[in-house]
Amino acid sequence: MSAPGATGRVVTVTGEVDPAALGLTATSVHLVSDLNDDGDAEDAKVTMEALGALALGLRNRDDRRLTEEIVRPELADFAALGGGAVVEATGFDLAGRAPALARLARASGVAVVMGCGGRSPARTPEIAGTSAEGIAEGIVRDLRDGVDGVRAGLIGGIDPLDLERPEDRALAAGVASAAHRTGAPVLVERAATAAATHELLDLLSAEGADLGRVAVGDCDGLATDAGALAGLAARGVFLQFDGLGRLPTVYRETDDQDVAAAVMDLAGRGHAERVLLSPRVARKIDLKSYGGGGYGFVAEQFLPFLRYLGADDALLGTFTTENPRRWLTITGDDR
Repeated sequence: MSAPGATGRVVTVTGEVDPAALGLTATSVHLVSDLNDDGDAEDAKVTMEALGALALGLRNRDDRRLTEEIVRPELADFAALGGGAVVEATGFDLAGRAPALARLARASGVAVVMGCGGRSPARTPEIAGTSAEGIAEGIVRDLRDGVDGVRAGLIGGIDPLDLERPEDRALAAGVASAAHRTGAPVLVERAATAAATHELLDLLSAEGADLGRVAVGDCDGLATDAGALAGLAARGVFLQFDGLGRLPTVYRETDDQDVAAAVMDLAGRGHAERVLLSPRVARKIDLKSYGGGGYGFVAEQFLPFLRYLGADDALLGTFTTENPRRWLTITGDDR
C-alpha cells in the first residue's frame, strides 16, 4: 500500500518534515556510495602519499567508495557548521544504502533526502531495456513505499543523457512521468551541449514534468557563459552549481571564483531564486579527513567569498535555504 500523500512536505530518510525545518542545504552530495565504473582502476587503499595524484586524476576504486563509518564524522562537521540538510544524489542501489542513510541522519541530526531513479542505463543495467512506464513505476514505488520503510524524496541525480539513445530517452520519459504523478523534485545533469540540454527539458515538459521542479546539475562548467546560464534560467529550472570545493587543475575550464561571479551575475539579472549550491563530495579525497573541503565547504568558504563580492545575508539565505526548500517540497501526489 502506498504511503500517504506528502504534499507540502519534504520527504527525508527518517520521514516527512516541514520544509521550514531544513535550514542550510547541500543539494547534491554522496554519503554512502560506490561510484566505480572502471574495472581497470587500481584498488589500493587511499593513503596520504596518493592524495596529490588522486586530486590530479588518478583512478582508484577505493577513492570512489564512501562508507557509513567514514562519513559519520564528516556529516557531524557539516552540522556543526550550521548545515541542516543534504541531498544524497547517488540514485541507485537503494536496498544496499537506504538503512545506512537513515542511521547517518539520526546520528547527525542532518536531514537526508535520498534520490532514486537509477542515474543512467549504463550505470544501472537493470533499467536498460525497461520501458518508460516501467521506469516510472519503479521510481514511484521508491518515492511512496521506499526500501525497508526508507523513502526517496528526489528523482535523480540522473547522469547526462543522450536522447539519440532509446534507453536514455526512455529513462527521461519515465522520470518525467514519475515527477508528474508524485510532485517530486527532479535532478538531471546538463547534457553535452546547450541544445541537447534544452531538448532534454523539452522532453521532460512534454511528458508532464513541471520544469519549475527540475534542477539542472553541473552548471559549474557554464560559469563563464552568461548567455547559456540565462537561457536555462529562462526555462524556469533551477541551476545547480555542484562542483564547489574541487582542486583547480588544467583539466577544468572553470573554478569556484568563476562560479561565484556567475552566481552574482544571475542574481543581478533577477535569477537569484533559480540558484542551488553544493560542494562536490563523491570521493574520499573530497572529505575533510582526506584533505578535501567536506560537506560544509559552501558554508565555510564559498558563502564568505560571495559576501566579499557583495552578497548580503538575505541573498545567501535565498541560495542555500529558501531555494532548496522550494525545490524539495512535494507539490502534489496521487495523480
